[in-house]
Amino acid sequence: MTADRPRCSAEALRRRDQLAATASHVRNWLMLEQPGAWGPDALMQSRLPRRVARALHELGHELGIRVILIRRHNRRPNGLNVFLAHTGGSRTRPLLLHGVVDDPASLLEFDLSPLTAGRAVGFGSPLEGPLVLVCTNGRHDVCCAERGRPLYRALAEEFPEQTWECSHIGGDRFAGNAVCFPHGVYFGWLEPQDAPGTIRRYAQGAIDVDHYRGRASWSTDIQAAEHFLRSELGLTGIDELVPRRRIALGDGGAEVLFETRSGEGHVVVVRRVTAGEPAFLTCQANTTASPVRYERIPS
Repeated sequence: MTADRPRCSAEALRRRDQLAATASHVRNWLMLEQPGAWGPDALMQSRLPRRVARALHELGHELGIRVILIRRHNRRPNGLNVFLAHTGGSRTRPLLLHGVVDDPASLLEFDLSPLTAGRAVGFGSPLEGPLVLVCTNGRHDVCCAERGRPLYRALAEEFPEQTWECSHIGGDRFAGNAVCFPHGVYFGWLEPQDAPGTIRRYAQGAIDVDHYRGRASWSTDIQAAEHFLRSELGLTGIDELVPRRRIALGDGGAEVLFETRSGEGHVVVVRRVTAGEPAFLTCQANTTASPVRYERIPS
């Protein structure tokens, strides 16, 4: 980042970048407590032994599990907290597990593959949630520190047992960012004074649509279609819409069939387009790119 370049989150707000449909598409998560400093690549640049970090990275890549580091400042660990999550899909339910390990290497001894089907793995106990992760990895992007740390402090004050700092979760320009489990619901552009209300609504089963980036279970075109349908029908319940079919249409388009809680079917067609002039989309970017957004196409 150059010293005179505006912060990416401020620029994204100024451009009015589309917040919806920007959640990372990740269904399976391993969240490991690792105190101390993190580098830009937190897993490989922390106090975690490199051989363990490498093995966890390879295991995650093999099974489709994203490995995230979490921490709380000024906490003296009596063992390291570990959370496992499957954020669900059209055929599986969300699952959140919690356990404690003395040595992170012990995680490599468990068969974690059942997690990808939403089943227990022989480690940890079921946890209802909510679990709230706030990205504060300033070494990855300065906006995550400047906007994430005040957000973390505000949420930790009201939800001290549920809130953790975390490493990069995607979408630096939407900082302050939080992702909530067990559903893997992303929220962005959260301000400390408003965020506790967003999390309270999530804990009650409702989504703050104004800050909703999307659900990690679903690809971004499904997230976009969900956003448009929620806006049309005024739906805020987390599980009020389930995608039952997605058809790729080419040229960045997709047709998505949703089923509501009452059994009604709704078809939404969306298309991915570039919007606006090329810009530095993150504080660390060395090249420019045009922001993208989704538009709804009459079906």
